[in-house]
Amino acid sequence: MSEAILSNAGAVHCTLLPALPSEGVALPVQRNVADGAALSASTQRMRCDELIEFEADLSGEELAAVLEGRVDIVAADEHYVLSAGEAILIPPREARRYRCVTPSCVLYRVTCNTAANKEQQE
Repeated sequence: MSEAILSNAGAVHCTLLPALPSEGVALPVQRNVADGAALSASTQRMRCDELIEFEADLSGEELAAVLEGRVDIVAADEHYVLSAGEAILIPPREARRYRCVTPSCVLYRVTCNTAANKEQQE
């Protein structure tokens, strides 16, 4: 397991997003999340046909990358099937749906917090 190496000040300012267990390892953790003021990052192991859906106007701009397997993605009225190593950038306020199309997959997502970004622009 990774550990923080403390700086001279002794404070930890970063949030560690641990790796998910490898496929076939029976551990209860299937999703890891790190939330910050402007961004939220997560890794999630999904099983075949498992869905993750978000309605329009609820999410900020999002970067999604497939780390393992293949994921069927519908976003901004467009359809994609991404394999491990591929990523997609989804505009803010667009509905999005992710569906695992292999026995298992790992999806990495980074989403901008629309409220925090709006405050910074004002």
